[in-house]
Order: sequence, then C-alpha cells, then structure tokens
Amino acid sequence: MRLRHLVVLLLLPTAGARAADSAIEFSAVLVLPAGTSVRLALKSTGNAAWIPVGQGFEGYTISAYDARTETVVLTKDGATTRIRLNTAKVRDGKPAPDPAVVEQQRKAILNNLRQLAAAADQYYLEHGTNHVTLEELVGPSKYVKAINPVDSEDYRQIVFTQGTELRVTTASGLSVNYAP
Repeated sequence: MRLRHLVVLLLLPTAGARAADSAIEFSAVLVLPAGTSVRLALKSTGNAAWIPVGQGFEGYTISAYDARTETVVLTKDGATTRIRLNTAKVRDGKPAPDPAVVEQQRKAILNNLRQLAAAADQYYLEHGTNHVTLEELVGPSKYVKAINPVDSEDYRQIVFTQGTELRVTTASGLSVNYAP
C-alpha cells in the first residue's frame, strides 16, 4: 500500500510539469549585476512580464534560472517544473516585403533584361560576334537609351554571350533571370 502512494506522488510533479510547460512560455532572460529576470508569458491570455528570480508569476514562483541548460525552474503547490528557453527566432528587423511590390519589381527588372537581350541580339547580328558589354549596348546613341535599376541591381555584372541566360540580383536579394 505504501508503494502505491509513492508512485502516485512521483507522478504528480510530472503531471504538473506538463501543465506548466504547455501553459507558460519562457522567451528571454536578462542577467544584470542586480539580479536575473526572466520573460514569461501565459499562453492562454498572452499576459507576459519580466519577473526577477524569486518572484511570482501566475501562481508560480520563479525558483531559479540555470544558464547552462537555459532553463527556468518554477514551483507551484510543491511541484517543481523546468521550462527551457524558446529557440531564438531572430529577424533582421526589416518588415516582410509586400508580395505585390516584389512582383512589380520582378516584372520591371524582367522588362529591362528583355530590352538588353534584344539589344544584344541586334549587336551580335550587326557585328558578327557572340559577346558584348553593357557599355556597348546602353547609352544615348546606342541600342538602349537607358536602363533604370528598380532595386539597386547592377546590370554591369551581366555577361552578355549569345544564347546565355541573363541574370541580375537586387539589393534586397530578389533574383531575376531571362533566357533569350
């Protein structure tokens, strides 16, 4: 009979750990000379706060923070729960590009590449060669009057060789190809 109670007591902390793991999120830690604070959030309500170790949050007491395992130790009703720090999801701080704007940029760049491909084809015919430079194609008295970059793409990087795909990449990382 005594062993039966012991098994039940051993299962209670595990059940409590699962409940806390699913209910609370540990998203950040701040270590200062004055002490350590952790950022906890109650998933059901979104209620979040910076809590110093030793203080309480939503009925739990923050008992400790283990830097080696990146785990916060919570205590509630005699049960101890460990919650690992969420995996970092670092972004560059720039907003996600608008898909409609990206598509407009892609179309404008593709139009530039088509113009250059057509000019290069004309150059090949007129000069009996299979390669040309951007400087030979673009200018006030040349095949293409001007090429206006859409997103700081550099058309000088293109190698114009007959039958070769034209490719350019913008400053924001958009890559556009044109196969003549």
